[in-house]
Amino acid sequence: MTVYLSGFAGAGTQFFTNDGVILSGGKIYTYTAGTSTPTATYTSDTGVAVNSNPIVLDSSGRLPEDMWLAEGVKYRFVLTDSTNVQIRTYDDIPGINDLSVSTMPWANVSGKPTTLAGYGITDGVTTAVAAATYAPLASPTFTGTPAIPDNAPTSSNWAVGYRDAPQNEQTANYQLILADRGKSVVMNGSSLTLTVPASGTVAFPVGTVIIIINLNATALSIAITTDTMTLANSTTTGTRTLARNGMATLVKIASTSWLISGAGLT
Repeated sequence: MTVYLSGFAGAGTQFFTNDGVILSGGKIYTYTAGTSTPTATYTSDTGVAVNSNPIVLDSSGRLPEDMWLAEGVKYRFVLTDSTNVQIRTYDDIPGINDLSVSTMPWANVSGKPTTLAGYGITDGVTTAVAAATYAPLASPTFTGTPAIPDNAPTSSNWAVGYRDAPQNEQTANYQLILADRGKSVVMNGSSLTLTVPASGTVAFPVGTVIIIINLNATALSIAITTDTMTLANSTTTGTRTLARNGMATLVKIASTSWLISGAGLT
């Protein structure tokens, strides 16, 4: 039969009285866990020869043979002296590495995973229930600021952004807000002004990119408050004009400085 080495009294364990005296002639009674039903232990890993019950300790306080426990069985051990005066009881003890009694069967797990062929998981939920219970959430909303490395030679972590430039359409005068980072702001109204706020008002990070599109028949004015907006490839600063169907790109290059360039921009 299959047996496992006992975690109690196995592999040459030596026993003593409560006063620290070698327990010569002491006895170990073996029962099924939680009961007084005698249960056999075995002298070796073959699981053939049975220990006496009680097992009588030798003059050095050790078992005359080793102790191996039956698979799937938990034991209660009662240790006494040679005159049967009880020293201590040890209960609910399985063999070492006896997984049949040391782990929780899948049948007892709430919300079990689906069956996996070859892995012994046979008490799984149905495919439909698993999909409804464990499938990823559709369009989850994250809290905090998720960041990813940019994989550059000197790598930095950057906030996760868009693969596209989502549109923010406005039909009246508009001042940029932090949520416009990485977006295309589409202005579609007569004689409008789009304003870039001061860094002290809206703290756009350095490296912010915003696309501005003018779909109206009249020109769009792109103004800035107390920071500096410079026309690319020049030293010209201040308010710019974006023609009908023109497109401009704003890039923040320093804490209070922006560059702007584009088609139809003057």
